[in-house]
Amino acid sequence: MNSAAINNTYSTLPVSKWDSRIRNNKKRRNAEIRRHIFLLILAAIFICTALFGINSMISEAGSAKESELSFKYYKNIRIGEDETLTSIAHTYADQEHYETHDSYIREVVYMNHLENADDIPAGTYLIIPYYSNILK
Repeated sequence: MNSAAINNTYSTLPVSKWDSRIRNNKKRRNAEIRRHIFLLILAAIFICTALFGINSMISEAGSAKESELSFKYYKNIRIGEDETLTSIAHTYADQEHYETHDSYIREVVYMNHLENADDIPAGTYLIIPYYSNILK
């Protein structure tokens, strides 16, 4: 029988190849258990961090005042005799959402597929955007 010896402080014990194999398997299992515990702790830290981040985003969203919220709506209007896109822009465009009245006019022209923004006959219906603080 092939055997190795383990040095013990009291005596030298013979060890078979099966004993060393069992000892190596036990070391490998213990290392695998430590690795699983480490991954479990790492996953728990990641989940806690993600929950904290989501919670902070929700709390920031809930702190917005209703007066600060604005909603974009669309309205169908009929062009009157003396109305132009500039007069409509003065009525419906606000400085908070549009830098200039020209940017509002460009959006209206784009939405209504107008070729000539300067020549819109009276009685034409246009879809125009506007903003409101009231949720409808």
